[in-house]
Amino acid sequence: MDTLLENFERQTAQLRDAQAAAAETTAQVNSPDGLVRATIDAGGNLAKLEFAPNAFERTTPAQLANTVQTAVRQGSLQVKQKIADLMAPITEGLPDLADLVEGAPSLAGLVPPIPEFVESPEEAPRPESFEDSGSILRNEAVPPPVPAPKPAPKRVRPPRDEDEEPPSSWMTRGD
Repeated sequence: MDTLLENFERQTAQLRDAQAAAAETTAQVNSPDGLVRATIDAGGNLAKLEFAPNAFERTTPAQLANTVQTAVRQGSLQVKQKIADLMAPITEGLPDLADLVEGAPSLAGLVPPIPEFVESPEEAPRPESFEDSGSILRNEAVPPPVPAPKPAPKRVRPPRDEDEEPPSSWMTRGD
């Protein structure tokens, strides 16, 4: 039992250290053409984006946007892999609850295995401009909207004689 407790305390300390390191994990990716540098934080979010001074002279906006997307995707995958690598030694070889306590349920299926984060194949290049791909506001495949129906004419109340008693209403409590 003492050995199990020592192992548990050691693994808890390792987990704390790994969580602290994971929270500080970042990735910095430079595009192959040297136009873009993206820094990704531990959450997989873009923390910093830098362009080469001549980036706008050397490429088109569409190509630059594609380069930024690729760099951010690569950086996000790198961060995920770094965090997975930090956690792998801690989770490997952990005994299952059923191994420790007789009759206890197995928890092995509850903890998913740590995946290997690899980059997927490159997506098809995007069009050079918004005009090349069309506009989501002007999609020829969708029929034009049907005009809204004209509003019904307003009902006009006929004039009342002043001698006439107003109708009884629940709002006036019949007064």
